[in-house]
Amino acid sequence: MEIKVRRMLRVLMPLVCTGISLQAGEWELGGSFAIGQESKGTISSNGNFPVMPYTVVTSRFTGLWYQGGVHVGYQVARRGLWGLWLQGQYSEGLSHPSLYHSGENYAVGSTLRETYNGSADYKSTLLGVTVTRQLPVGEVGLSLGSRSHDMSISGRRQTQVNGTFTYDQYSVSHNYRDMLVAVSYTLTQDQGGFRSFQKISLGTGFGSSIPAVNPGPNDWRMSEAYLAQIRPSRDVRITLGVRL
Repeated sequence: MEIKVRRMLRVLMPLVCTGISLQAGEWELGGSFAIGQESKGTISSNGNFPVMPYTVVTSRFTGLWYQGGVHVGYQVARRGLWGLWLQGQYSEGLSHPSLYHSGENYAVGSTLRETYNGSADYKSTLLGVTVTRQLPVGEVGLSLGSRSHDMSISGRRQTQVNGTFTYDQYSVSHNYRDMLVAVSYTLTQDQGGFRSFQKISLGTGFGSSIPAVNPGPNDWRMSEAYLAQIRPSRDVRITLGVRL
């Protein structure tokens, strides 16, 4: 038993000492502003009218996704020109892009239509790691993190069933997670007791699980599945703050 403990200590002690020597202990605090692209769904069809029901669905957002947020980071290690950061971020939508959805289902003796117009609310959180490298001017970074999204829409819906129209208010939300990969460039300035920084980053999401969409007699209405298809996933972000 003693021999095993000694072997473990011989292996762990250099790693612990190295980790302690690499601790940078620098905090990064700031505010961010992001712009995401418009989101559009594709027209989908199913069936071969009149043999089978035929469905056409269109979903799209109009307007850019403007987001404001807070950013915090901690540099856990540094060696030479390289650094390792833990970073977190919380963002909320500053804009409310408008959503248009149209679903039509044609079958023998039956026509179903839905038109929906609403506006969206959006927020997200991010927790990840960033590897940075100092350049002669500024530093570049590569980030990977887990991101959660919460989007909801609310608006007016018009439904037509065989020529009869009804109107109501309709709300739906979609919560999901994805991975965010981003590249960034940061400039810093010495302000005496601290440093200010300006960072611009370009990020894109991947790996999220999206509800299945099967346009047909049951999927012509607006639903979480269509909302998931047109969610925001890419953005350009500017972060301003201080390093302590």
